Amino acid sequence: MKKVTKLIIVIFVVVLLFEFIAFVFKTNHNVDYKIKTKKREYAINEVYKKGKYYILITNKKNKYSFEIDNSFHKKKKIVSKIIEYKFEDTLCIYPVIKSSNNTNIICSKNGNTYHYTYYKDRLSDFVKSLQEIGYNNESWNKTSSYSTRIDTLKIYNKNINNDTYIYIYKYDGFYTINNENSDRIKLFENDNYINNLGFRLNKYYIVPNYDQKHDYKDFYIINMTNNKIKERTYKKIEISKDSYINGIIEDEAYIFDKDELKQYKIYKNGKKIKEVGNKEDGVLYYDLEFKTENAYTFRDKEIKFKTYKDYIKEIEKETSIKYIRNNQDTYYYQTKDNNVYYYNIHSKQKVLLFNKKITDFILINDTLYFISENTLYSYNTNKGLKPLAIYNELEFNYKNRIAIYTE
Repeated sequence: MKKVTKLIIVIFVVVLLFEFIAFVFKTNHNVDYKIKTKKREYAINEVYKKGKYYILITNKKNKYSFEIDNSFHKKKKIVSKIIEYKFEDTLCIYPVIKSSNNTNIICSKNGNTYHYTYYKDRLSDFVKSLQEIGYNNESWNKTSSYSTRIDTLKIYNKNINNDTYIYIYKYDGFYTINNENSDRIKLFENDNYINNLGFRLNKYYIVPNYDQKHDYKDFYIINMTNNKIKERTYKKIEISKDSYINGIIEDEAYIFDKDELKQYKIYKNGKKIKEVGNKEDGVLYYDLEFKTENAYTFRDKEIKFKTYKDYIKEIEKETSIKYIRNNQDTYYYQTKDNNVYYYNIHSKQKVLLFNKKITDFILINDTLYFISENTLYSYNTNKGLKPLAIYNELEFNYKNRIAIYTE
């Protein structure tokens, strides 16, 4: 009897161990299930891949698509309920997720899908009804007025995440912004209208001393989390004013000097610099991998590195003018009419988010930061569209004006 008991215990432990190993090493699943409301039945396709859930919800006429981070211990069938709301010929749903209050309203009309942000002015009654039964979302809160003003810059500090630090270039230095404090950093005695050689490596912003009359050998290295400034002199290398940034790959910045036909790499958070290309040996070009190109090509045309494939041609062949890679499975992109979409390659479904003309952008994790007219915005699926700062200079001079670091 004791042997049988021991055998049962051993088998039980082995089963638990097997399940634990399967859980730890599980990387994906793809399941289909259905949920009924009083009026409709919805089919749900749930894909779990690399720490994210990609959800496609459909009925006979409508499609809804969204993604959500894994906070469910890789469980299956995370959608537990669907709450509906209809106005005119638009059907909106709020998908209830198990053990989470982290989803948003999605709408469908004439085969097209819309995020809450696009229809928010029409959804106040639906939002109120959801809040009354205990559901909430940060994007449903009204946008507060700006709380801080420095010179002509207006700042919405409450809309900035507490782990986020923003720099806005201001000709003689920077405005520095986070959710608690705003300040100025003065670096230059003379105004420099274009910030063509400033860049961020990790939490450090690196910019040449634009007061130098000819070539740059002195650089400022600024810790964006505390605004501490260090000066760095590259003794053996000078970079001409006629230079530009090729790109940043794995926290290393590549700069091409058009006068000298040389390419430099700045790395180790600005502490190191070295020559990596010239007219004799060629210069480095990156398009998912490094290869060598002719230096004269880099002189005649400003060549920027590519860090993504042009998948967008398969989505909007005629209307797409730019796109922004989120990860290998999802994209943001904008069309000529300034509609901004989210696209999921699993569901092959695009979602209209909002309409704004984007002039420059930064994508960090799942949050899109962009300039539209004179305003810096952030957009996140769950937190919605929020203004962060208003600065009139952004409307006319927007290139390389914004740097953002998140911890």
